[in-house]
Amino acid sequence: MRTSRAVVLLMLLGILGTACGARLDDQTRRQAADAVLNGGGTGTGGSALGTGTGTGTGTGTGAGTGTGTGTGTGTGTGSGTGTGSGTGSGPAAGPAAGPGAQAGGSSSCPTSGTDVGLTSNSVTFGTIASTTGPVAGLFEGAIQGIQAFRAFANSQGGICGHAVNVTAADDGTNCNQNRNATEDLAKKVFAFVGSFSLYDGCGADYLKQNPTIPDLHVQLDPAAGQISNHYDVEPGPLGYATGPFAYYAKKYPQAVKHVGTLFPNIPSAAQKQQGFVHSAESEGWHFVYSRAADATETDWTSDFVKMCKDRGVKLFFTSAENAQNAAKMIQNEDSAGCPSSLINIIPIAYDQAFVGDVGDPKKIEGLEGWNEYSLFFNKDEAANIPELSQLQTWFARANGSKPLNLYALFAWAEGRMFQQAFENAGKTVDRKSLLAALGKISKFSANGIVAPVNPGSKSEGPSCYVLWQFNNGAFHRQDTPASNYRCDGRFLPLNG
Repeated sequence: MRTSRAVVLLMLLGILGTACGARLDDQTRRQAADAVLNGGGTGTGGSALGTGTGTGTGTGTGAGTGTGTGTGTGTGTGSGTGTGSGTGSGPAAGPAAGPGAQAGGSSSCPTSGTDVGLTSNSVTFGTIASTTGPVAGLFEGAIQGIQAFRAFANSQGGICGHAVNVTAADDGTNCNQNRNATEDLAKKVFAFVGSFSLYDGCGADYLKQNPTIPDLHVQLDPAAGQISNHYDVEPGPLGYATGPFAYYAKKYPQAVKHVGTLFPNIPSAAQKQQGFVHSAESEGWHFVYSRAADATETDWTSDFVKMCKDRGVKLFFTSAENAQNAAKMIQNEDSAGCPSSLINIIPIAYDQAFVGDVGDPKKIEGLEGWNEYSLFFNKDEAANIPELSQLQTWFARANGSKPLNLYALFAWAEGRMFQQAFENAGKTVDRKSLLAALGKISKFSANGIVAPVNPGSKSEGPSCYVLWQFNNGAFHRQDTPASNYRCDGRFLPLNG
């Protein structure tokens, strides 16, 4: 049935917004394509992409106007379909005179070179996201985030006097469309910045063959993260950090010896779960109950009966699930008669909808977890991290009342990474010098909104984190200094 296929994909994609990054294997993408996108058939999807152009003018102080247009078309063959959308816009303000006027304020900008998507006073980003398909608007947040960054950068005079334009493409949650959109945009844009797509590995083949094209986005397919021209705020192979598990082992030395866990029976989720368990067990955790639940399950009461009454579980952990299911699990604990002393550690719970999904905030009083990024929708967090305040402000200006989301956070951070490299690209900026500058960034955190990483690493993932606890109706930092991260563990590869 079409409905059940949509549920499977929702479950698959729900795990991508976790506090732990996301990596998807080939089997998962094939299942999604065959079972959902093509109705169980083997037809191929059509290519689709959106394009947009913009212009802007400004005075020496950076005031000005900008307009933009965008169009998109799509075609399909076989039993697949192709859809497309595009957005494009001119700068919110024209570039200010002088090299020191760009966002971020470097006083030693390179002279203007010329390259694909680069003129003497403008630079064009390409952003590919899955915004149509079985789940409408799925990763629209990536487009929202990069447009927010564009508006902010242009309000400051652009990057080194270059007005930022964005050309966005929708890959329709389809491998062929991602590959076609990547190839098409590569001929028009200076760099890919802020993309977020289930099928980023499909376009990665083209980028691997063209290693002079800069690519800055959060990888979902490990293949996308391994190419030389890829840079990421969540780099590295499958695996996970040991720090959070070491912290809770010290805080709850007896409880971590009696852990229960649930995760979806989906290949990508199973891989992530293996990373969690491998890291946790290295710090003394012992899982006495573990089950891979069917992707369509919505009630886990029987699991909690077994955990609490038969297996003596003292701590429940899940993060390969999505936030909506985690909220339901909290309700199931009550139905199963679990004791109030049961400790819940659920990193995925940091989500604006989670509290409402639980229903009664008192049920999650004391809930604990962690992020590999700042508490990005917290106002108190923004008061301590100026960059986060900028993100919250400009996201609202660019997107109205839409909720700030993780994909937007990632896109903004990748925009900042591009900016840093552009400002330090040497005497003349082009794709080659930008890649050289990216390669020199060994530690990056987008001014504190994400955990510090080496964005070009192919072997080391994030190891720093923010601990949080839910109390008095809100998420708060716990045992983590304001505007900082705990970096007291190491990244442990799944096969390491």
